[in-house]
Amino acid sequence: MKRKISLILLTVLLISLFAFSVTGCQSYREFPGSGKEKGSVDLTLKFDEQGKFKILQMTDIQFIDYIDDESIAVMDATIEYAKPDLIVVTGDQISPEYLGGQSGKAKKICGQISGYFDSKEIPWTLCFGNHDGAMSVLSKADMLKEYQKSAYFVGGLEENKYCESYINEKEDTYCNYFLPIYSNDGNSVEYGVFVMDCATSLGSPYKGFTQGQIDFYNAMSKKYGVKMSMYTHEPTEEFQTMYDNRENSEIVSVFKGEIESPEVGKTYYPTKNPESNEAFRNSMIANKNIDGIFVGHDHLSNFAGIYNMAEDYSVVLGYGRMSSYGFGEWKYFMFSSSKRKLYKNYPRGGRVVEVSANGDYSTFDVLDSKDGNYTMTSINEVIK
Repeated sequence: MKRKISLILLTVLLISLFAFSVTGCQSYREFPGSGKEKGSVDLTLKFDEQGKFKILQMTDIQFIDYIDDESIAVMDATIEYAKPDLIVVTGDQISPEYLGGQSGKAKKICGQISGYFDSKEIPWTLCFGNHDGAMSVLSKADMLKEYQKSAYFVGGLEENKYCESYINEKEDTYCNYFLPIYSNDGNSVEYGVFVMDCATSLGSPYKGFTQGQIDFYNAMSKKYGVKMSMYTHEPTEEFQTMYDNRENSEIVSVFKGEIESPEVGKTYYPTKNPESNEAFRNSMIANKNIDGIFVGHDHLSNFAGIYNMAEDYSVVLGYGRMSSYGFGEWKYFMFSSSKRKLYKNYPRGGRVVEVSANGDYSTFDVLDSKDGNYTMTSINEVIK
């Protein structure tokens, strides 16, 4: 009986996948973009006159089709509410495993995303997640070729003066960036944004950061000697540790937010990645320069807190909020009605980090109030 049910579910899934692969991108839309040529915009990142710098994290937008009106509305509202100096998109921009191997469609979707963010005329960057490179439908290098067409994209395959980068094709890591944040007068680097790529693709085990990525982090720490915020896709094991100890104030001094559970009485947990992060953790403790690590991947996790990693070092750990309705996977690929309902109604948004030149540091969750007008609000501020 169980085998028969499994075969029925598999058949339904395959039919859904086939339908998507045939119809995807029929309503593909061109975004006007900024209209500015690549290289014509000064992308130097600076603290404002009040000594503030604001970063908006958006994550798991996961498109496999045209960007729908509801997603555009909530993404527009999130960006307008946050008014960021920089947007960081932390992986799973697309889900090409549903495209039936059609690289042309995947490329079109990347072009849509690039055009959308370019139209906002705000510097933006990204890293890849475990879905982006799924089934090798489109290489990460080819995706980057689309994203870097934006005049406002910081990063890419070529060297540029606005960030330092580390690319290793054998590791399949392309988006490892250090973005320097300058003083308001532009004379000195006062802070940094560190982006770490996800070397994992869908179906392969998470192996943590590569030694090359860790060496790049250590090199940037030594060269610049400034504090930084780090963005990546998959949660490090510290997220699980913080969650498990959220009521122990000696280990977790602040904890706000939750993991939404679609089933009453059932507890969901953050992705529990293997203990493969030791080398990077040791580097963090030695450098003591990462104020916060911000991730995506777990769609229903929205918590943040302060994790005391060592006696003299604590770090903010935070999940970004799922930022779009993607391709509406909750409509087609979730067989639990309670989970479909939660995904449909779950407020989309983002996470803001505010950095001050005087050392102040805070983060908060931005989400749609679900009033039908995409009125955004903020909750669960964590102040370090």
